[in-house]
Amino acid sequence: MFKRIVLLILPTVMASCLEYAVHFIGLNDPDTLKSVKSASFLTTLKNKEPTSLNALRFRAESDIPAMIKTLHAHGYYEATVQIRIQEEEDEVQIFVMILPGPAYVLKEFNVEAFSEGKPFLYPDFANLGLELGKPVVTVQVLDAEDKALSLLGECGHPLARIESQKMEADYKTKTFAAEIKIEAGPPLKFGPTSIVGSEHVKKKLFENKIAWKTGETYDTRLIDKTQQSLLDTGLFNSVVVAHDLEPKEHELGMRIDATETKHHSLNVGASYETFFGPGLTFGWENRNVSGLGRKLTLQGDVTSRTHTGTGTFFVPDFWIIDQDYVVQALSMQESILAYHQQSYSITNRIERRIGVKYRVSMGLKVERLFVTDSVYNRPFTLLEVPLYFRWSSANHLLNATRGATLVFKTIPSFNVSHGNPFYLYNSVTYMCYFPVVGGKPGKELLVLAQQLMVDSMISTNLDAVPVPKRVLGGSDQDLRGYKYHSVSPLHHHHRPIGGRSGIFYTFETRFRVSSTIGLVPFFDLGSVYLTPLPKLSEKWYKSVGLGLRYFTFLGPLRLDVAFPLDRRKHIDPQYRILFSIGQTF
Repeated sequence: MFKRIVLLILPTVMASCLEYAVHFIGLNDPDTLKSVKSASFLTTLKNKEPTSLNALRFRAESDIPAMIKTLHAHGYYEATVQIRIQEEEDEVQIFVMILPGPAYVLKEFNVEAFSEGKPFLYPDFANLGLELGKPVVTVQVLDAEDKALSLLGECGHPLARIESQKMEADYKTKTFAAEIKIEAGPPLKFGPTSIVGSEHVKKKLFENKIAWKTGETYDTRLIDKTQQSLLDTGLFNSVVVAHDLEPKEHELGMRIDATETKHHSLNVGASYETFFGPGLTFGWENRNVSGLGRKLTLQGDVTSRTHTGTGTFFVPDFWIIDQDYVVQALSMQESILAYHQQSYSITNRIERRIGVKYRVSMGLKVERLFVTDSVYNRPFTLLEVPLYFRWSSANHLLNATRGATLVFKTIPSFNVSHGNPFYLYNSVTYMCYFPVVGGKPGKELLVLAQQLMVDSMISTNLDAVPVPKRVLGGSDQDLRGYKYHSVSPLHHHHRPIGGRSGIFYTFETRFRVSSTIGLVPFFDLGSVYLTPLPKLSEKWYKSVGLGLRYFTFLGPLRLDVAFPLDRRKHIDPQYRILFSIGQTF
């Protein structure tokens, strides 16, 4: 009986392990070949081996119509496909022989639009992403049609539709022509807006985020802007903005269907850095105080050398749209090589967004600071007026792959407790990102990233500036291989003095190894000076290292190992390990 079972099972196992390899021959167009492979069961089902050679032949023959259709979609209207199967001892070899024929080029693409029976002259349909004389791809033609409808929706015709569509391939001239006629419909305006699905968020918040006004010419771009603004509040899981199917008196009624998320949250996290050791962060947040999207956040961060507690109250759209008000209370204790400090402060500031690229803020900060175990020990009472400007064309906040960012900060500071009452802190940071090897937007395979920071403090002398406020190099953004905030001129016993100016440069080569893993070799350069402006002729400090990135939907998790090239005896470690969320800059 046992032998019979073995004899029955063995052929089945052998049949289920029919391995094969697929070779595509004859097509030299990489993009089209990629599409052909995606349409082929021979490649997409390769991990599910067929149970017999006949099943494999059936799978191969079933692929031919899909491959031909894909080749047609990429402009190869005379393509043929033949498949040959060759049996070998280890695995079956399958040869897919593609004779693509000539690639048809786009000869003509015409768009005609009519509104209420009359020719429609606006917008200009000349730039829809198609180039005459280039190989035609059916998907691009369909995308051009969608873009034409979208352009009409941006200028008051959201009910536009394709009335007729004509596509012809000329086998003699090897060209392709397309013509579409669009019924634009009547010009329409935004009508009254109804809000559905919101229980705890007040209507006033929606009114502040709606980008259009009743009676204004319909524009689909305002729909997208409104939807994104509501999602950015963090109050909703989903937001759907739609219009009525039929207009009333040349107006379309609008409807916002929002699904709320939970407005309270707790968070706990961990970190590690060689100097600070393991760290713990924890917090609580209410994102919908008073039902208006105001945020109250309580946050605590603890390491072996620092203890920080922060309370923040955030008021969106303060007085005017895109202007926020923030009040923040901070208590901090920090013990590092350069100093020990206890600090208690409260800050009020107004932040304003100007378009997409610009952000400015102005604030007032009062701080009580106790400095010990440094080269200049005493308590300080400081009044600061921080001013901030940011311009950015970078494509992502935590993982930029192209564009640039410029940040300028200036902080006039008044020391009301001592005889040196005033100093001025200035900082300029420039970051740029160059994609060298392409990939999907935001997922480029190789990006060169650079950052340059220049700090300067204007004061009567160095003692006018408390040590924790001075320029100190060595952090998770500059000179990563050196002891934390220790790069500066030194006092006796190797204690950092801190400087009044500094310059720091970082170069990173960001390789994306896979969809989730990245490697980042980096080089840091910089120094700190006692003078208000950097002296480039003095000593420069350098560090190198290697970073590992794990990409998540929130942003990359960052692990850096950095080595100081100008290591100072009895001060700097042989290496530093840093762990955080987001790229270095």
